[in-house]
Amino acid sequence: AQSAGGSSAQEGASADDAASNEIVVTAQFRAQNMQDTPLAISAVTGELAEARSQFSINDVARTAPSVNIEAGTGTGGSFPSVYIRGIGQSDPFPPLDPGVGVYIDDVYYGILTGANFDLLDLDRVEILRGPQGTLAGKNSEGGAIKIFTNQPTNDLGGYVEATYGSYDRKQIRGAANIPIVDDKLMLRVSGMARSVNGFFKRLDFACAYPSAVPQ
Repeated sequence: AQSAGGSSAQEGASADDAASNEIVVTAQFRAQNMQDTPLAISAVTGELAEARSQFSINDVARTAPSVNIEAGTGTGGSFPSVYIRGIGQSDPFPPLDPGVGVYIDDVYYGILTGANFDLLDLDRVEILRGPQGTLAGKNSEGGAIKIFTNQPTNDLGGYVEATYGSYDRKQIRGAANIPIVDDKLMLRVSGMARSVNGFFKRLDFACAYPSAVPQ
């Protein structure tokens, strides 16, 4: 009798753990348990991404199968070259649309330049593998990467994080949640700032070594 009771208790604890680890996604524009969604999808919650020290899309993509993101630099700045199952785009030229759609709260980001976003005030990231034109829209032949931020709630609160590191790296990030009218009007504001020096200094030879320059 004790063994049966202990087994039941363990089964109940396992069920509770499974419920607490459930990830709800909206890949089909309705809330579903990720395990019940008939799509090839990888999802990471904000808590899990923070525990893994994943602070950008590139970091999350490393843990998703068949997803490859490589950093590149063009005339307009840095950009991620995103490929899912071998389909993507490596040219950041504006007339060329990406092969993998990137969305922030279901708003499409239509260019590659600057698309390697920092994950700030994150609720979850959903990576949908395979063609997503029916659900996500244009330029999602390879799949889609969807970033969802935390939504405002009725709870007053917030957080601030400060970081200092190598090469004089300085970073501050935070968010504030402000309820204005319960269940009707709420405000959530988040932001970050970061600066870091380069790996080397480029000096003007004539200024650094004036004696070596012929007069």
